[in-house]
Amino acid sequence: MSDLPLPEPTKPTALDIQHDIEPENDHGIAKHIPHIGHAALFFTLLFFMVVICIVVVLVLAHVSVEAARDRQGLALFGQALGFMVTLAISFIVFPLFWQRTFSRGIEWNALAAGRYWARIIPAGIALSFCAQVALHFLPTPEKSPLDQLFKSTHEAWLFAAFAVVLAPLTEEIAFRGFLLPAFATAYDWLALERTPAGIQRWQTSAMHSQFALVFATIFSSIPFALMHAGQLSHAWGALGVLYVVSLALSFVRIRLHSVACSTLFHASYNATIFAVLLWETGGFRHLEKLQH
Repeated sequence: MSDLPLPEPTKPTALDIQHDIEPENDHGIAKHIPHIGHAALFFTLLFFMVVICIVVVLVLAHVSVEAARDRQGLALFGQALGFMVTLAISFIVFPLFWQRTFSRGIEWNALAAGRYWARIIPAGIALSFCAQVALHFLPTPEKSPLDQLFKSTHEAWLFAAFAVVLAPLTEEIAFRGFLLPAFATAYDWLALERTPAGIQRWQTSAMHSQFALVFATIFSSIPFALMHAGQLSHAWGALGVLYVVSLALSFVRIRLHSVACSTLFHASYNATIFAVLLWETGGFRHLEKLQH
């Protein structure tokens, strides 16, 4: 038996996602992505693609802008096309900036969604029911632009598919994949000690501070709620509920390090709303019941 002293046990090293303990595998200076510039580019692209696609759909359908108010289904179809075109372009363009895949850049992390789906889905359903109960006690408009999407069965089904699948995906990538980390990065940069030690920490780790994540959660949820203001006739009660929902979505994304998880949570929340509407209208066959 050897008399050599046994090596003392070492604690596991917490690795930064961008760095490795092996020098040959290290990725160099930490990349703080997505930052504000990336988020601005994504939202600009999203805005113009949605506008262009809506205009193209209306032109092809020979519908004027004024008449489009009574044809919300066409506008919704154009918006869906705009979302898909934006995601397709982003999937190609942003990896060129980041030198990494799009899913890794936004921290999609589908494995986390696969691991925690049994908790995420019931949580989304529960929050949706709580939100719908809260809306009964808050001032809400009798009519809103969304009512136009429930004039026919096929438009209602189109809206349901959009709200349960494409809208959660695009909104979570936009607000939790781009805007939230961009705000957190901006906060950390502004709060950074301008010392050699501070600069070294910035260059060696892309981890966000707790204060930065709280700041980003609070302020990225404001534009998320305001984005739906027009759909809800600017009712402060409904917007307040959406703000709280955004806080919950941000918590899921941060806690599980996964935009896929917040997307699943978001989809479960929206699916519950439409499940209730389906039950109330007999599968969207009796939409007149929504008018009472």
